[in-house]
Amino acid sequence: MIFAAACGGGGDGTGVTAPPSDISTMAVGDVRLLIPSDIPNGIDLPAGSGARDYIIVVANTSASHDVVANYVVKADRSPTAVFGLEAAADMAASRYSLQLGDVPLARTPQQAIDNKVRAFERSGLTLKSRLAPFSDSRFSIRRNAQVSAASVPAVGDTLSLHIPSASTNDLCANFIATKAVVASVSAKAIIAIDTLDGNYQTVFPPAVLDSIAQEFDNITYPTDASYYNTPTDVDGNGHIIMLFTGQINKLTPPNTSGGFVGGFFFAGDFFPPADQGGGAGSFCAESNQAEIFYLLSPDPTGTKFGNVRSASSVRQGTRGTIAHEFQHMINAGNRYQNPAVSHFEATWLDEALAHFAEDAVGRVQRGFGDLQALTFNDVLPCNSPCSEANDFNAFFFQNLARLTYWMDKPDQFAPFSKMADTSLAVRGAAWAIVRFAADNYSNGLPRALTRALAAGPDTGVKNFAAAAKVPIDTLVKGWLVSMYADHLGVTNLAAQYQYRSYNFRSVMPPVARSVLSQSTATYPLRVQSIGSGSDNISAQNKSGSGTFYRLTVSSGAGAKNVKIVDGQGNNASYLGEHVYVLRVQ
Repeated sequence: MIFAAACGGGGDGTGVTAPPSDISTMAVGDVRLLIPSDIPNGIDLPAGSGARDYIIVVANTSASHDVVANYVVKADRSPTAVFGLEAAADMAASRYSLQLGDVPLARTPQQAIDNKVRAFERSGLTLKSRLAPFSDSRFSIRRNAQVSAASVPAVGDTLSLHIPSASTNDLCANFIATKAVVASVSAKAIIAIDTLDGNYQTVFPPAVLDSIAQEFDNITYPTDASYYNTPTDVDGNGHIIMLFTGQINKLTPPNTSGGFVGGFFFAGDFFPPADQGGGAGSFCAESNQAEIFYLLSPDPTGTKFGNVRSASSVRQGTRGTIAHEFQHMINAGNRYQNPAVSHFEATWLDEALAHFAEDAVGRVQRGFGDLQALTFNDVLPCNSPCSEANDFNAFFFQNLARLTYWMDKPDQFAPFSKMADTSLAVRGAAWAIVRFAADNYSNGLPRALTRALAAGPDTGVKNFAAAAKVPIDTLVKGWLVSMYADHLGVTNLAAQYQYRSYNFRSVMPPVARSVLSQSTATYPLRVQSIGSGSDNISAQNKSGSGTFYRLTVSSGAGAKNVKIVDGQGNNASYLGEHVYVLRVQ
């Protein structure tokens, strides 16, 4: 059984005639919600003749960011007295180790720059004029009226562009003016090479340019547009500029192994370059007044910027970056042009949607359905080097790695946290709960849910609950239970406690082995066993997350009792306290 703690009361099990605190009345597959008033004397499991297995989740459903609850679980505890990781069934550990051996861990340098850019957008740019209400026209104070539709350049043309200096604290005031030569023009992309990096005809081989343009035209653009709404077109040329520039290479220190900065999008490029009457935050001197990505440039020998970057490695290393940053571009652009919107999306949800975009583009690239329950053999069917391994590295591994970090420490991190700008675990949890909502609260149409989220006008938890059309505690409950129960084969478990898009019991163990350096591939969710021998277990959780406990009793075992109390020994009753109990067998 699984117990989860959260706000609310009553149970959704069938045939409950005893008090809700008596979990012996639950059938296998039942999930019961308990609030403090339901369990004044704790959770009771009377003596019985059969073996029983429960999971208890002590959860925090507060809608506020980073609300920490401290409590003590007073329970009979197993003699091992350790946090137990459940062994995954049928895991060919040596094979998984071979396949994941060369996969880099989540790119913290990229996240750091992304965080810095997003933070400046939220603090240094405003979507609301200080002088007047928004006009109904997109050509309002938010847009320079002097901008006219730009013609599509031809290969060999030179563009005058500004590159925001992401190493500084003011990306509008600090920028690098440069010239870029157009190296390729496709249906949706204009690929330009910074002239400071050399001759555009030698920086990228034609075949690599073609592959970048084709993937963007055929996969990334239509996928992100279908998930997050049609991109803006502030310059009127119907294209997205991809500027490959050594200014991005400079953001990764020389001789850095592993992580690197692949590139970014900056919302300041939507704003007019001079004040149109809206005051500070309504304009951005750096602005190119165009949809543009700034991306890593090849440096085959490493002599320019201190790190070797072949054209093929740049192409591979920026595939996920483009999918991710394109969501930011669409989200920010549509909010910029919508008079009803006054804020950019909250960090945690903006990043969750951008990480979702990586997964979405990867699914289309591989021919997977939006709700196809992917196994590990689906996402990585071959040993590297192979095209499927490249796709796995570009679009799937990073999300699964970030989720692993949360699963290993669900008491310390939560999806709705402001720590999304610094924590990989928070981003992993945020992606997972949005993925869960898309699977279970979109009426089978995940793209409809993500389009609603990207459109706003709300932000954060309010936006999330409004798009899913259920209270936030319902989403937290389903997500936490599903993170244990997904594809575990629990008899009679309701469908809303499973993922439809992933078989996490298959996917997570090999990833966790790589990320956490496990000796054996195991499902990484940290579950503490309780059951025999009195003990007090100090714990905490944060809003949107919870801690997991497993209560297993053998046939003929005596009565068991589990209490959740505060530091003074009184029944815990923190804001958002819910306890979820799942009977596993």
